[in-house]
Amino acid sequence: MDHEADLRLIVEATRTAGSLARKYFYQDEVEAWDKSENNPVTEADIAVNNYLLKTLQAARPDYGWLSEETVDDTSRRNAKRSFVVDPIDGTRAFMDHKPHFTICVAVIENGKSIAAAVYNPILEEMYDASLGGGARLNGKVINPTSCDDIEMCTLIGYPRKFRRLGWPDINVSIRNSMAYRIVMVASGQRDGTVSFTPKSDWDLAAAGLIASEAGATITDLIGEPFKYDEDTVVKRGVICAGPALHPLLLHQVKIGLPQMSGQKMETRMSDRDGEKKGPEQLLHLVIGGELVDPMKTEFIDLEKVDFQGAFPNYKTAYEKWKSMAQQTVDNAHMRYFILHAHELIDPDNDGIIG
Repeated sequence: MDHEADLRLIVEATRTAGSLARKYFYQDEVEAWDKSENNPVTEADIAVNNYLLKTLQAARPDYGWLSEETVDDTSRRNAKRSFVVDPIDGTRAFMDHKPHFTICVAVIENGKSIAAAVYNPILEEMYDASLGGGARLNGKVINPTSCDDIEMCTLIGYPRKFRRLGWPDINVSIRNSMAYRIVMVASGQRDGTVSFTPKSDWDLAAAGLIASEAGATITDLIGEPFKYDEDTVVKRGVICAGPALHPLLLHQVKIGLPQMSGQKMETRMSDRDGEKKGPEQLLHLVIGGELVDPMKTEFIDLEKVDFQGAFPNYKTAYEKWKSMAQQTVDNAHMRYFILHAHELIDPDNDGIIG
């Protein structure tokens, strides 16, 4: 059975699983609990896991299975091929109603991923790849950036961790899902990502193949490639970037390794929130207008952009967006968007608003 047949199977299953996750995401309440300290899980994680387990094992009964939400039955050790699944990577983002979680499915053989799907069901972004077949986002070929300067690069991670290790002043954005960070790098939306904490096979197997097939380089913190047939499923952190930037990030990480060994590098709430205490306040703006090209987000006339309002959470913004999108379904050039505003700018810089 070739790689492409497996790829078609997991893309279809992942997309359907995304529809299930989306229903939970827009519910008013979703049951959640801690599997262990600082390790939450929700009923959505379990529902998606159960759907994928039933669907994929029915289609490939001779494949092994490894999932974050299923006890490792070691079937992956005895099967020629296995599924590696993270039902919801970025559970905290899911719980916070942030659209930055993903559903990840990979097929592995001889310790390597041969087919992969990473799906963001809220933003409807399907990343996929097969070994030797390239990587795509919603059917379009993707590639990483050519950035070759750490001080000029855009990274995904937790800003406070980079500061704790004395990194240069760089532009760092936060995404809870490790897989989402990796595929954003693979598609050129960011220059690189570094995780100083251990990650598991289910965080990496799908996204890692997408990154390498796109042309990015992905390794652990000492520069070793990942293998998915080892006794342990835990890996030593992650560095992923374009081929010009990766060796620079690796060198910077190695400089800090002695310091890292002397402190705990687990992710803390203060890492997620920067120097702030408590959750970050976000505005969600719904805007629309006539586009120059329906495949690009460039308005014909910025002075005629239609502002529909500012909303306190993604759920209410999405409902307004959906309403406006339905009204413009017959006009491909008229599109509405949700804009996430992370920071308010005070032009006078005097602390006085208004």
